[in-house]
Amino acid sequence: MQTNIGVKLDSWADLGTYILAFIAIALFKWPEIQPHSFMLYVFAGIMGLSYILVFVKFKGLIGLHTYMFKLTGYLQGAFIVSLFVWGFHLLPYYISITWGTLACIEEIIIILILKEPATNVKGLYWVLKNKNR
Repeated sequence: MQTNIGVKLDSWADLGTYILAFIAIALFKWPEIQPHSFMLYVFAGIMGLSYILVFVKFKGLIGLHTYMFKLTGYLQGAFIVSLFVWGFHLLPYYISITWGTLACIEEIIIILILKEPATNVKGLYWVLKNKNR
């Protein structure tokens, strides 16, 4: 069963997971990531912008839970596990960071389009489809 508090708690847990992942990478794997850190900074900046926008517009997390961001979690989770188990590999890094950046851009567009808070919107396609009804 899904509740409003559950959606918000899930969003806060996602944010906490990202913060802890950034801390773990900075503490333990930074020498491997550092030569390719520009994309990590781009991702973190765009992700930060999406959080700022949602807090300014809706006064808190709303839990969009788009399909792109769900896939981002799997891709970046797999990358982080592989980073700590097998070391740094460039292709999975760029795939996970690029996909995550695109997912953040999609969320920013959705936040700008929404007139009121919405949860579990699936993605931009569905937001636009429902807006035209």
